[in-house]
Amino acid sequence: MKIEWNTVTWYSKLLALALFVALPFIGFYYGTQYGKTIAGIDQMPTPVVITTPPAPTSDYYQNPAEWQTDANNTAGGFSIAYPIDFEATDHYSVIPSTQWRVNANNANGVEFFTLTVPRAFEPQTNFADAMLTIGGSKDKAAVAQCVASDQNGEETIASSSVTINGIAFTVFTSASAGAGNLYETTSYRTMYDGECYAIEYTVHSSQIANYPASYGLQPFDEKKIDLLMQAIVGTFKFLG
Repeated sequence: MKIEWNTVTWYSKLLALALFVALPFIGFYYGTQYGKTIAGIDQMPTPVVITTPPAPTSDYYQNPAEWQTDANNTAGGFSIAYPIDFEATDHYSVIPSTQWRVNANNANGVEFFTLTVPRAFEPQTNFADAMLTIGGSKDKAAVAQCVASDQNGEETIASSSVTINGIAFTVFTSASAGAGNLYETTSYRTMYDGECYAIEYTVHSSQIANYPASYGLQPFDEKKIDLLMQAIVGTFKFLG
């Protein structure tokens, strides 16, 4: 059969009618699918990039030059450096109390500064925490007994003397225990400008036997903690 393209026939009319009816539905379908695709793209969450600062390495804790420095100008007139991830508090209150040093023999003084080394510093061990304090007192009894062994409380031993940034300190050690906990204190004391100063750190640990074996706790590295605390004390400077 010869098809005459320029001639209107019954089947060309039928084809035109079919296209006329079908094209709107086809356009609507593909338009809907396109809209869903675009909406899906718009609603996709924007990727969030979280940058976590690198954790301090062991070298950091051995390098006081990289630590944060606290200058206690108002109350104590000194500065001290410490790792930035340790909790430090300046006490500007001058209300006298016996908390300015361990075994203060009931002599009042002022606690200027506290620093806490958290349990997480020695994970999976029996290390509980360590606290360093700096206090001072002009109380007559405190001044008189500043560089002498304590007369009450736990036995205190004058173990040595050290010079820290030009100032001589007498070093005392003491220990106490209770309820499965051990507290070992090292106290650095000196007289400065008519006031007794005490820089002390207490290392708190617990008895491993108090924990189930399933915890897998190990003895903490006493030397590591002691060297760290000594390094912090070694940054102490009077500002006056």
